[in-house]
Amino acid sequence: MNCIFDDYMKFVDSFLSSYFRILLENKYERRLVRPFIDKYISVRYYNDFVVKDTRFTERLNKELNSVAKEMIKENEEKSEKIKNIFALFSYVLFIEKCESNAELNSLIKTLFTDKNITLVYSIETKEELTELVKNFMDKKAEFFKLFTSNEFVLNENKYPNDVIVVDLAQRCNLSKLYSEYAIDKAYNADIVVENKLYLSLLLLSYRVIVDITKLNFKTEYVIDFPTTLLEKTKKILKYLRVLDNEYLKTRINLRIKYKEYKENKKKINNLINQGYSICVELDNEFDMDFSCLLLFSFIFVNKNAKYYDIIINSKEDVKTEIITLWGEKWKLL
Repeated sequence: MNCIFDDYMKFVDSFLSSYFRILLENKYERRLVRPFIDKYISVRYYNDFVVKDTRFTERLNKELNSVAKEMIKENEEKSEKIKNIFALFSYVLFIEKCESNAELNSLIKTLFTDKNITLVYSIETKEELTELVKNFMDKKAEFFKLFTSNEFVLNENKYPNDVIVVDLAQRCNLSKLYSEYAIDKAYNADIVVENKLYLSLLLLSYRVIVDITKLNFKTEYVIDFPTTLLEKTKKILKYLRVLDNEYLKTRINLRIKYKEYKENKKKINNLINQGYSICVELDNEFDMDFSCLLLFSFIFVNKNAKYYDIIINSKEDVKTEIITLWGEKWKLL
């Protein structure tokens, strides 16, 4: 499976293109619409912005307004069309948040009576737009339903600063003929752990999309990474393809033990160079090499480790966020 985040972005992009083709009709010009779509996706889904404003809708509006002003400077004869494109975009965010037909019908009615829009629409255009938006809402609901499972769930261990460590748990009803020990042993076998990672990455990618739809751009996830995958070229390429998006790579962190890092340093460094966020849990193999700690997104340290105080006293030099493990407790430093 490809990166579902990219698939979702293509889905939104396709909807926006169709939205403007319908509403602009024979006045549609891709070169005028495309900069608005690109900016909307950049701000709405990647939280990439220049204007600083605590209110998201105001920030998005100012970013799109900047695009409109720049476009008008370059295309003065098209100023009215550009203003219409800008005005039509004010409805996109609301359309994305619609959850019922009644809400949608009210919104579309407002759009077609908006005096800031100088376009004239036929009944056919109104019907076509309504059909497009309803189809968009239905497909979005179907997409989200794909990743809702009663058999598997991501257990969460929440830390400060919006960091969540997750682990995939199964809720399958297995035969009582098998002991809990046998089930646990099978569930934690290398091949199963590797396959669990693949499913976990899909569910986490979905979780990030849900976060974004709720305007949550802060939460980061941590999932343990089985280094046995490093020896399986085709399999690791397939699995990491799920994360093959620059934004996802900043939100989903793969955790390894320091011993595993020492044994696979070249391969893990290569993953880091490709933009994947790797975090490390220090263990008894930690050899006080502080220089390599700069590579990791997070450092997990056990409070009882003999080098704990040295790590904490060097946190300004390490410059990577340190999470202290206290058994069932934690403390972020």
